[in-house]
Amino acid sequence: MDKTLIPSLISSLVAVCAASIAVWGQLRVKRVEAQLELQKAEAEHRAETAQTARQFREPLGRAAYELQSRIFNIIKGGFLTEYLESSDGRTQSYVINHTVFVVAQYFSWTELIRREIQFIDLGEDEETRQLAHLQHKIYSAWQTDKYHPLLRVFGGEQHAIGERMIWEGPRGPQCMGFASFLDYIKGGPDPLICALKVDIESLGPRLEEAVPRLTELQHSLIDLVVFLDPGAVRFPQKNRTKISSNP
Repeated sequence: MDKTLIPSLISSLVAVCAASIAVWGQLRVKRVEAQLELQKAEAEHRAETAQTARQFREPLGRAAYELQSRIFNIIKGGFLTEYLESSDGRTQSYVINHTVFVVAQYFSWTELIRREIQFIDLGEDEETRQLAHLQHKIYSAWQTDKYHPLLRVFGGEQHAIGERMIWEGPRGPQCMGFASFLDYIKGGPDPLICALKVDIESLGPRLEEAVPRLTELQHSLIDLVVFLDPGAVRFPQKNRTKISSNP
């Protein structure tokens, strides 16, 4: 080999090595950048899930708490029987309409959070998955045919009633309040709301037929309240008593 070529070969080899090192370095930088982007996306996903939980924890918990409390008072306190039999028309109207509202309010907040979490990977978020499980138990208790059909609300009806109750508030979609609900039902008959109202009116003389369904609902609603407020900060522990399942 011509000795004059050796320096050129060495220079070429050095250049090739340098280029290889540069390419390797660039690839490594890209891999690191990709990993950082993935970590950032995961962090944003967790933050979004946490924000959703914070946004709906209070109103969903309150809706579940108010509904389980109303069920307890209906079964154990004779709430509907007392007011429907011995009260004036104004009181009777309030008792029926507000009970319908408390049920519809729960459907509304459930529908709102269902819309939010449907795009979240429940397999990677244990808390959200548990929330979905608790909501599904309540959803199933409403529509199951293992109980008397009184107060049975099918799945599609639950969604539809929930949709009826949603309006665009200053902070985004939310459930209408009781005053807006009264205006809504005065505006014209809603078949689903009317059907729910008829069933609730029937609870006065026919309560025993609905007790098994209502008892399961009350138990599952309390489980949801405990999940959303484990420290009993928002909703008192003393008002979370489950109705006995024994006759």
